[in-house]
Parts: sequence; C-alpha cells; structure tokens
Amino acid sequence: MKRIDMKTLILVGIWIVIIGVVVRACLGSPLDAQPPQSDSIKTMIAVRVQNPPKIDGKLDDPCWKLAIPTSDFIQMDPEEGKPATEQTIVRVVYDQNNLYFGIECLDSRPDKVVARLVPRDSNFWPGDLISIALDTFHDHQNCFVFQVNPLGIQRDLRSEGDGRWGWSGTDVAWDGLWWSKGRVTDKGWTVEIAIPFKTLRFPRKKEQIWGVNIQRYQSSKKEDSDWSFISRDDGGVIKVSKAGHLLGLEEITPGLHLELLPYGTTRQTRKPEESRWERDAGLDFKYALTSNLVLDATLNPDFAHIEADEERINLTRFELFYREKRPFFMERSELFTPMNLFYSRRIINPKFGAKFTGKLGDWGLGFLTAVDKEEGPDPTYAVLRLQKDILKNSSIGILAVGKQKTEEDYSRALGTDLDLRWERTTAHLELAKGFNPGITKDDWRALVRVRRFTDRFSIGGELEELRPEFNVEATGYYPHDPHVGERRLNGWLGLRFYPKKFGIRRIGYYPRIYTVKRTDDPKWGWYWRNISIELQQENFNGIWFSHRNFHLRWQGKSYYGQALGLSYDIQGQGFIRRAIIGTWMGDQYDWGDDYFGTVRVVPLWA
Repeated sequence: MKRIDMKTLILVGIWIVIIGVVVRACLGSPLDAQPPQSDSIKTMIAVRVQNPPKIDGKLDDPCWKLAIPTSDFIQMDPEEGKPATEQTIVRVVYDQNNLYFGIECLDSRPDKVVARLVPRDSNFWPGDLISIALDTFHDHQNCFVFQVNPLGIQRDLRSEGDGRWGWSGTDVAWDGLWWSKGRVTDKGWTVEIAIPFKTLRFPRKKEQIWGVNIQRYQSSKKEDSDWSFISRDDGGVIKVSKAGHLLGLEEITPGLHLELLPYGTTRQTRKPEESRWERDAGLDFKYALTSNLVLDATLNPDFAHIEADEERINLTRFELFYREKRPFFMERSELFTPMNLFYSRRIINPKFGAKFTGKLGDWGLGFLTAVDKEEGPDPTYAVLRLQKDILKNSSIGILAVGKQKTEEDYSRALGTDLDLRWERTTAHLELAKGFNPGITKDDWRALVRVRRFTDRFSIGGELEELRPEFNVEATGYYPHDPHVGERRLNGWLGLRFYPKKFGIRRIGYYPRIYTVKRTDDPKWGWYWRNISIELQQENFNGIWFSHRNFHLRWQGKSYYGQALGLSYDIQGQGFIRRAIIGTWMGDQYDWGDDYFGTVRVVPLWA
C-alpha cells in the first residue's frame, strides 16, 4: 500500500475545507431553514378555573370548555416549514396549585398510533410523543421539558444554554412530580397533564410570562411538528429562544421545595457461638433556598437501589468510562464536568456530601464537596464552578477541583473555558493545569474548536495540545499514556441532501481527518475517513458505508492499514425498536496482545 505523508494529509484537509465552502456557497440560502414569515410571537393563554380537570386522559371536563384552544403546528420534518399534516390542539388551564394541559393529537389513522409500554424516563422512540418545554424564568436559555406518550408514560428533563449542547447536554437526572394520563381515540389520541407549581421554579411575582413550546412526533408519518416553529438546525423544543409566550398566569407561588429522604436498615447475624445486630441509617436532603439556588446534602447514602453497571469488555489500554447513576451526583452534573477535570465515579463510598447549585443573574454557581471512605485517611473532594453568561448566547467559566488525603498526598486542577456562539457558528476554548506533588512544569492542556453547523452543512476543526505531565486521574477522567504528551489536529465536514425521490429521505456525506503526534515519537500518526456515506429511507431505515485509511504510530513503529464498513439500520419495525446488522473488516492493533492484524466482524444489535 502506498504511504501517505503528512504534507499530503494537510493538503487533503485543506481541500475538504475548500470543497465544503464551495458547496455551501453554490447551494446558498436553501441550506438554511425557511421559517414561516411572521414578526409576531405566538401566544398561549392559560385560563384560571375553580374546578380543575380529572386527570384521566378524557377531555370532557367542563373546564376545558373555558380554555382558549391553540393549534397551527408547523413541521420540522419531513416538510420543514409547512403546516403539520395532522394538527394538534392544545388547551391550558390552571388553579392555585397546578398547571393543566389538555392536548388532542388528531390522526386520520388512529390504528397506526404507536404507544409503547416502557418504564418512566425511557426512550419512547419510535412511538408517538408530545414534548412540552417551559421557560419559567423567560430568559430564553433554560427550560423544563415534560414528555408523554399516548399511554401517559412520562419522561422529564432540564435544559440550559438554549439547547446549545443538544439533547445529549440535557439534565435527564431531574425528576419532577407531575401527573399524566393518555388514551387512544377514534380521532387520534389525547393526553391530560397536571404539573404542580411546587415542581417548577420561577420568580415570585404577581403576573408571570413564561416561554412555552410543544412538539409532537407522529410515528405513522415520521413527522415532527412544533407549535412555535423550530427548524432542523434548531434541533427541538429545547431551543427556547424560539418558543412562544404563555400568558395569563397570576398570583401563583413555586412552593417550599424541601425534600427529606431518610433510610434505616437493621440486620441480625446468628452463629452458634454469638448473635450480632448491625444497624445503619442515612439521609438525603434537598432544599431550594430561592427559586434559583438549591442545596443538596447526603449523609451515609445508600446506593443499593441504583442500577448496576453493565458488563463491558475493555480492548484498550485505558480504563473504561462509566456513566454516573447516583442521584446526588447526577442532578446538575453538567455544571461540574467541563474539561473532564471532575469524574464523580472517583468518589466510591462517600460518608458525607454537600452540593450547592444555581444561578444569580448572569452567573452560574456550583460547589460540591464530599468525604470518601478509603484505606488510611479519608480523602476530601471539592469542586467549584463559576460561569458567566456573556454576549447574546455565550459564556466564560472557571472550574477548580481538588482531592486532599494528607498534606503531602493531594491532586488539584484548575481550568477555564470559553464558549462563543453566533447563530450557527461556535468557538470553544479550554485551558487546564494540574497541580500534583513533585511536578512543576509540562502539566497543562489546551484546546481550540471552531464549528459551523446547519442541518445540511457542517464544517469544523479542532486543535489540542496535551503536555506530558498533565495528570488529573485522581479527580477527573482524561486517559492518556503517563509522561507522554500529544498534539492533535482534527477536521470534519458534513453534507446532507434531501432528494425526496425513489423512497430516499436523506443522503449524507461525512469525511473526517484526524492527526496526532506524541512527544515520544518524531513522526505523525493519522486517521482519514475518506468515505462515509449515509443513505436514509423515508421509513428512517438507513444504509451506512465507510472506508478509512490510517497510520498508527506506537512505540516507535509505523502501522499502515485500512478498514471497510457496511451496515443497515432498521428503525421501529414491529416489536423491535431498532436493529442494526452489518459488517466491518480491516486492519486493527490489538492492545492486549501487542499485535497488528486483520479483523472481520459481523455485528447484530437489537
């Protein structure tokens, strides 16, 4: 195989950028969504009632006749910007304690409504779904999201930053107290929802103006529509700067927001020579100091009810990353995880923990401390996060973390990050430094990322510098070889087309180039995904084809290889929510056996 040098790779990267810019210029404005032309913001009126509805999924309560219905949903997909093919009618009422939604989802084929019976907070895909976003502070940045399916099964979450991190950046650990009930009818399906005001947080004032948006997914037509128009570029209802207004709420209060969850256990052990009793107790505490500041504390927490980690096989030379599942650490975790300086799974068996999170004006605040149980002196962990909103939709912040076991046994890190956003363009900068005993230099990391994104066109690049002595393994998660630095350069391009012919919904092309140079090697290694094509059918089934070349540098040796992949992604067929079948073959380095060879895989996932 002919070898490709670094100069050629850089030229390839430049050509990818040029091709992307030319295609973007030639296609012009059609690449961007064309929203309905209107200078007014949609409004939804909540009507105060004396006799609230019974939450049974039927819209036959007298109070619904007093409500002011609203509709005119606009498609996000597949016919972006056009009226929904099946309309959705929304009614809103409230009393002193709760906010009520009565939603009617019209469907000319009610027998095709998909209502999946799943646990709370599960993925409803590919079933029918309603999502309600409430921007209770009307800051166009943060919102509560309530999702229900035709059976009334619930999922809720919180989003910050006007959805800038997408659905993956939401706080799914948040669990509110609310009620819902749905049912399928001969006209489609209906759902009733009651959200207590004490579940929400909002300013204490006589008259409220909230941001609101509602999104519907109709499974039979694979159609997404929104009450206030959301483009594919925006992504979904968490883009609350595009929300409408909820008016009419007066003289309501958010409640005390106090939670106490004590537990106690006792156990008796009997042996012929002795009998012994063992007792244990603990407490979880949560209190909202204000509508925007929350104090959490835990004393001797019991994690026995937490779902166990899935079994995984590690084929790399680094430790695996495990998602946090413990409630105390999950809620508002996005405040503490930038730059990966803090990894809460490092705290294994806490004796005590306290957390203070919230927002004061343009400042986001977070402080967490915990004492863990370990052999020898128990270490104390501390994390401090400050974030300042700047410009229209940008932020700058600092993060300080530390673990202290003894005066000589400690690990600390300090980082700062900057997020800049202009419409569809983002720039992200990170700078972090470690502080460990005996290390005085080469212990920092820096990253710069620039990205331009729309649904049909994306381009971006990333440069990262990692110095050899940068080490945050005591508090965070950043796997790399000890005492080895790296310089990484990454670039990517994405093009999407919607031909709407021959049963094809979308065609995508996603080339990518990645290069790395280690401080223990004078030469560059690289990875080039020169072909990556997606072909998505109208029923959302998809075919993926990819080819890549790479040059792996390891322990002073060069390994050149290539790989080929082909897969078929089946979406929501019958009782199967999703299935993927395909093949992947090519060259691969086995880190466990220190061997470079060829692998062939035929995976099936459902």
